[in-house]
Amino acid sequence: MKKFRFFQLLACLAIVGFFACGQVALAQDDAQSKIHYHIKLVPRAPGVEGEVISNVAPVANLYPLSAVFTATVFPTDTNGDGSDIWPCFGNGAGTGDCPFIGSPQINFPAGGAALGVPSYVWSLTSCNETTTSTPPCGQTETFYEDDTAATATEDLTYTLTVTQGTGTGTKYIVDSGTVDFGINPFGGATPPADVVIYGDQGFGDQGIAIGPNNGNCSADFNYPSTTNPDVGVFVIQAGKTCVAAVSGLATLTATTEIATPHYAHKTTVAACAPPAPPCYTVTYTSVHKLIQKWTIWLD
Repeated sequence: MKKFRFFQLLACLAIVGFFACGQVALAQDDAQSKIHYHIKLVPRAPGVEGEVISNVAPVANLYPLSAVFTATVFPTDTNGDGSDIWPCFGNGAGTGDCPFIGSPQINFPAGGAALGVPSYVWSLTSCNETTTSTPPCGQTETFYEDDTAATATEDLTYTLTVTQGTGTGTKYIVDSGTVDFGINPFGGATPPADVVIYGDQGFGDQGIAIGPNNGNCSADFNYPSTTNPDVGVFVIQAGKTCVAAVSGLATLTATTEIATPHYAHKTTVAACAPPAPPCYTVTYTSVHKLIQKWTIWLD
């Protein structure tokens, strides 16, 4: 059964002007395909920080900016550290992922971005992952603004699902489970933080028909926790069974949430395995929640 086939995690947890990001390679129990997942703070254009937009401040919350499924260059074109070549952003200083742009080349200005091309119609043959070695066909990118206050007690969580059909006929071709990145690093920024969460993505069961938590429906990863609170990134499985993608409409739903975690101490093998007891399971009280939903067509 699959152990969190979705993304390779890149958690950026320190603000120094804008985030310096380091890749975290995560092991899997069954040595299937690698995990791939990223978060970045998006540098704002000069002048935005001091611009007065309104006399009434927005309510502190998470605000959607855009959500798309774009072309990917995985796995042939990557940065020197192995991370995806896009999205990448200018900072005006000739450094970072995208230091230069244009002809002749100039420093990539802050506020600029290089992204994959978004599309509505996608090839079913290319996107339906029939084996664990089938490469993803595209990249999900969800942008949002975090106007929330700084906190030391609320976690940033993320879930991405892709479904086909409606009502009782709804089938899952992706379910990331709940990805918990730990304490939200983006709250309390001045100006508010613009954030992108993105990752290379394919659909289907990857030839693993046995569920739940098979193929692109992720199983538990680094969970249950061995500490309270958990000190790393972990995934809580959703218990969904992924099926092969079919021709037609596919609905992508990304849920970004700031939530208070509540850890419960467990002492039995049944509650913990793996790991060996004691362990800690977690439930959440939602504080801020953002749902971004869009569709594509598999042809």
